[in-house]
Amino acid sequence: MTDWKDLKAELLADPETRVAYEAIRPQYQLASLLITLRRVTGLSQAAVAQRAGMTQPEISRIEAAEVQPTWRTIQRLLAAFDAEIEVKVRGADGEVESLTLEPPTPAGIG
Repeated sequence: MTDWKDLKAELLADPETRVAYEAIRPQYQLASLLITLRRVTGLSQAAVAQRAGMTQPEISRIEAAEVQPTWRTIQRLLAAFDAEIEVKVRGADGEVESLTLEPPTPAGIG
């Protein structure tokens, strides 16, 4: 029987499959991060939704990587965990620029 790593490598050897995989990988990475944050903090999807001013089904769809949340939605989710996200971008010249998205103030949520 082939294990997951072998199967993944075999599937990603196809250029079209790799392009499709890379296009949705950030959604799954964000979903995984949110699930981990929720588990570590012991919060339910409903609790996160309430803190973020969202609904539980919205949280479920994001965690299932069924939707691509906007930056504003990501900020609201981060606020629910009192967390921030740092994005690093490496330009063609090799220089790295960073952008930190901090949770909005409580008045900015909702």
